[in-house]
Amino acid sequence: MVKKACWNFAGRMVKKTKRLKPQEEDHVWLCSVTSIMENKKNGYFGSIFMHADSYDRLLMSLGFLGSVGDGLSLTAMLLVTSKLMNTFGTTATNSNTGNFTQRVNQNAVVLCYMACAQWFACFLEGYCWSRTGERQASRLRRRYLKAVMRQDVGYFDLHVTSTSEVITSVSSDTLVIQDVISEKVPILVMNLSTFISSYIVGLILLWRLAIVGFPFVVLLIIPGLIYGKALMSIAREIRDEYSKAGTIVEQAISSIRTVYSFVGESKTIDEYSAALQGTVKLGLRQGLVKGLAIGSNCVVFAIWSFMSYYGSRMVMYHGAQGGTVFAVGATIVVGGLALGSGLSDLKYFSEASAAGERIMEVINRVPKIDSENLEGQILQKVSGEVEFKHVEFAYPSRPESIILKDFNLKIPAGKTVALVGGSGCGKSTVIALLQRFYDPLRGEILLDGVKIDKLQLKWLRSQMGLVSQEPALFATSIKENILFGKEDASMEDVIESAKASNAHNFISQLPQGYDTQVGERGVQMSGGQKQRIAIARAIIKAPKILLLDEATSALDLESERVVQEALDMAAVGRTTIIIAHRLSTIRNADIIDVLQNGQGRGDGLT
Repeated sequence: MVKKACWNFAGRMVKKTKRLKPQEEDHVWLCSVTSIMENKKNGYFGSIFMHADSYDRLLMSLGFLGSVGDGLSLTAMLLVTSKLMNTFGTTATNSNTGNFTQRVNQNAVVLCYMACAQWFACFLEGYCWSRTGERQASRLRRRYLKAVMRQDVGYFDLHVTSTSEVITSVSSDTLVIQDVISEKVPILVMNLSTFISSYIVGLILLWRLAIVGFPFVVLLIIPGLIYGKALMSIAREIRDEYSKAGTIVEQAISSIRTVYSFVGESKTIDEYSAALQGTVKLGLRQGLVKGLAIGSNCVVFAIWSFMSYYGSRMVMYHGAQGGTVFAVGATIVVGGLALGSGLSDLKYFSEASAAGERIMEVINRVPKIDSENLEGQILQKVSGEVEFKHVEFAYPSRPESIILKDFNLKIPAGKTVALVGGSGCGKSTVIALLQRFYDPLRGEILLDGVKIDKLQLKWLRSQMGLVSQEPALFATSIKENILFGKEDASMEDVIESAKASNAHNFISQLPQGYDTQVGERGVQMSGGQKQRIAIARAIIKAPKILLLDEATSALDLESERVVQEALDMAAVGRTTIIIAHRLSTIRNADIIDVLQNGQGRGDGLT
């Protein structure tokens, strides 16, 4: 079920961020720069950009230049503005208005050119980084989903606790990386460019004032870091609370018929309201921290007060001009604020690095049972003879519980075998092993005398058609659900398989016919209709082996009769394995094998 849920993950994105312990938050925040360098050294930081191709590298290069240009523009504007202010001051004691007008016009033209240059730089910055971020994230999502679909079933048993965990990694982790590439990287480059250029200009214009004002940068950085850390921690808690509330909504909507049946609307609303109470308290804390953060801007006025005082001494005793003093003071403040903003964003790089590490662990994992491995034999002619020899098996999640013990079973080609026994005796396990969802601990499984682990996996599974007790229909049309069994099948093939499964008549009576939407998990169809669609999907690829896992156990008598007729027709000429409890299901079986304590008779009851 986890694996199937990945196919329609896009419509069910769950934005959830894993919460760290308070001690871990402090460590990550205070040591973010060190963490990033260590990750880079270990190769994990590169996982953020490793999905870039040559075109993405070109976009990032142009975007980098745009970010640098954007950061330089403010400093350049202060430099030109200082010249204008000095010109204004000089004119107050100079009657040469012609020279004054000429210099003002020159600086005004320079500012116009700078405006055009900044527009171009900002365009490069915004377009290139957003474009490459979307491209890399899209490529990463495809690779991650492909890697997830490549994993064996044992991986989901051991490492995945729910479908939301897979969906969260596909959506949330990739969004973190995309956000860093599209927004945080250009902002960081711009802020660093602004900081470096500001202090270079300050040192060039009036080095004494720049050196004296440099220590005040700390006062501009520390408040932002402290409040930024607190706000991010609260934001993470708020996301967790909203996620809990969202889970209640998701469960209620997906089971809306059950909610209506038990008149549970009020109870659901009350539970949702209660889950949102935590966000109210967190919102109050968030507002308090934001207020303190905004109030900390008073530091800027304190710095300006000192710079004004010390600047006046520079004018009086060192011949400095007023415009120069203003420009240097502005560069000190602007550069400090830019540095503080840039350092506060380093936390996002740590999160993106961790997200990239989690994703790359899955992408780089090569499963033992690899569906992408095209090696292995492909039999030119398949008769359908199946044999289990001394098979022993335990599920990876419960290795101490042996399901099959020295299990033996031989099914002649074209025959029907029924597996019966109590719950948990290993009937469904036999089908799972034959499809090679798992490998047995001991023994071997043969198809036409060849071990199935020597056969190409995709080809092996293409020779089998499965119909389960609860058919997994996807939220699309009937035609698309049937075509899921064989993508390159024609419409004629779809109709023929529907006729063979006794589904064509009821499909033809629907207003939209084969284009009728079945709803999520086939909710718009009855139990019998879903089963017949599933049978059509199983037989459209003309499998040599048909696997029926309690295909009629959940149906009423009339639906069971229609579906059983379809199953009997589908089993003609095919090796068929039936798992059932009802006598009506196994009455046409050639062999009945009774499983008990993980063992069967092997020769069966004929």
